[in-house]
Amino acid sequence: MLNNEEQFISYISKSFKSIRELPDDWIGIGDDAAKIVSESKNIVFCADAMVEDVHFKRNYGFESIGWKSIVSNQSDLAGMGAKPLAFTVTLGLNKSLNESNLKSLYIGMDNACNEFGGFLIGGDVVKSEKIFISISAIGIPFQSDNLLLRSNAKKDDIVAVTGSVGDAAAGHFIIENKLSGFKNQQNKFLYPKPKFLESKKAIELGITCGMDLSDGLSKDLLRICKSSNVEIEIELEKISSDENLKKLYKDNFYSKIASSGEDYEIIIIGEKNKIKALSNKMKINIIGKVTKDKKTNLVFKKNNKKTNIELKGFDHFE
Repeated sequence: MLNNEEQFISYISKSFKSIRELPDDWIGIGDDAAKIVSESKNIVFCADAMVEDVHFKRNYGFESIGWKSIVSNQSDLAGMGAKPLAFTVTLGLNKSLNESNLKSLYIGMDNACNEFGGFLIGGDVVKSEKIFISISAIGIPFQSDNLLLRSNAKKDDIVAVTGSVGDAAAGHFIIENKLSGFKNQQNKFLYPKPKFLESKKAIELGITCGMDLSDGLSKDLLRICKSSNVEIEIELEKISSDENLKKLYKDNFYSKIASSGEDYEIIIIGEKNKIKALSNKMKINIIGKVTKDKKTNLVFKKNNKKTNIELKGFDHFE
């Protein structure tokens, strides 16, 4: 039984590889602060939090919740052209969370670290009315002098996206409405995967614009438009998505696809020859281009004509 904080720290320190097997010259859980050693002079840092009944529900399973809490940060690093080194974990707990739930949560976090990189080096535990998991991530760039930034899009650049768009939101819809089928979509929602391979290849080709796709294609593309002060045109038919989603969404298919969140893919924007070179190395989907500079705008086209579709990505303030 885990009856207090000391027993909890002792348990996780002994039980999970990503905590137990740190590099020899690192200091992890057990002191007032952690110490890490990196070969890079440049550090990439991000943080993400998940709150019960806002970002997750218990019926998703605590192993999935732990996995996603790490992967959401790993995906932010991938979206910047970086790889993970270490994570700190702050948990808000209450008596409704039992020992089995807690162990499953850490199994999920540990599995994500072991599969995609990074060690769990410390954190905090606090009492909270709502259960929450707040992760801070430390990473290093794949190349010290190159990152994927939202502000680097230029006129005539090509816009591409890794993977299929809309699957995670469809999986969430299926789970919330207790429907059957769409197993791939449910799995992508519960166990997403960060796109480090695609990020690394883009960096190696000299591509410098991109971001993690997690709040919806329309919202994230508009962020790039604003940061780069450009206009982007997207051809809806070129967005890669599972054909079965048309049966699920019917009349508002493109609206749902363009505004669906939690895909954890990467938007990659670069010169035509570089995007082509990337597409020769791996599957990416070219969905549009940067058409104007000094003008912030996002345009969607269908059948080569501008179209208005209802769009609503995820917003933490709503």
